[in-house]
Amino acid sequence: MSCLEDAPASVAGTRVGMREAAPAKLNLGLRVLGRRSDGFHELDSLFVRLDLADTVVVRAAADSVGGSGGAGTRPAAYATPVGDRLARAPAGDAWLDERPLALGPDNLVLRAVAAYRRAAAAAGVAVPPAELELVKRIPWGAGLAGGSADAAATLRAVAAAWPARVDLPALGETLGSDVPFCLSGAAAARVGGRGERIVATEVPSLELLLVYPGVEVSAGAAFGWWAAEPVDVPPPDEGALRAGRRVPLHNALEPSVAAHVPAVRDALAELRDLGLGPVGMSGSGSTCFAWAADASAAADAARDLAGRRPDWWVRAVRGANAA
Repeated sequence: MSCLEDAPASVAGTRVGMREAAPAKLNLGLRVLGRRSDGFHELDSLFVRLDLADTVVVRAAADSVGGSGGAGTRPAAYATPVGDRLARAPAGDAWLDERPLALGPDNLVLRAVAAYRRAAAAAGVAVPPAELELVKRIPWGAGLAGGSADAAATLRAVAAAWPARVDLPALGETLGSDVPFCLSGAAAARVGGRGERIVATEVPSLELLLVYPGVEVSAGAAFGWWAAEPVDVPPPDEGALRAGRRVPLHNALEPSVAAHVPAVRDALAELRDLGLGPVGMSGSGSTCFAWAADASAAADAARDLAGRRPDWWVRAVRGANAA
């Protein structure tokens, strides 16, 4: 949902900003059905949205403000283009705030702005250089779609600020496999293809304990390890999940990632020892999670584990919260 600090029509010609939440996702089960002809893998997964979210703020760059035009027009100062600029604001989470984050052109926030600008230009709308602010509350390289959520939030923000006839879901697909779900706004969905096939479903609120052991795992590495020793797992049991039964959760990538990344293996073992409920790994890792019986159990376990493992990011969160 957008939070507008002013009417969208004024954003292009003023320093008013557009703010968007970027919720994380968790995989409640993940099957890998094989490699596709385009090089990606065919997936069958159940995604749920978390109440853990980054924040993206987008505004016209100071250098580009000053014409008489509103949204969709070219301000006078835009005659001398300047680049988009991305800055990071602290989240108040000391563990994450102290970790370096790449803010260069490969950051998905900047890639999303650039992609939208190209698509908008083809539709006859000029998007001026932008200043962007990112507040990171989701660990990156963690299997929680933090970068994809940021890209989706950025697309929503720039589309609201500078409206154009742009197919955002199609554009999102070009930025990352998790971006379509993040754009969909669904609280939970069965996801297929490489991530572009989304069927919204219902899952009750989930109380979860997340553990990110501080090690990034690239999706390419995770799928490569799976390809070397492919395994299949049962599909997510949507009926049981809808009924609130805490059934075992299966991720086909988990065995090989745990075998290659000791920190993931350790996180899974610690979570199992807590005895909260079903334990799994999200996406390609390295975040692991336990499904607790209630919020109190998740919070108590989070305090205990964080005290014993200060080198890990440990948080109690809620999943599949309604829009």
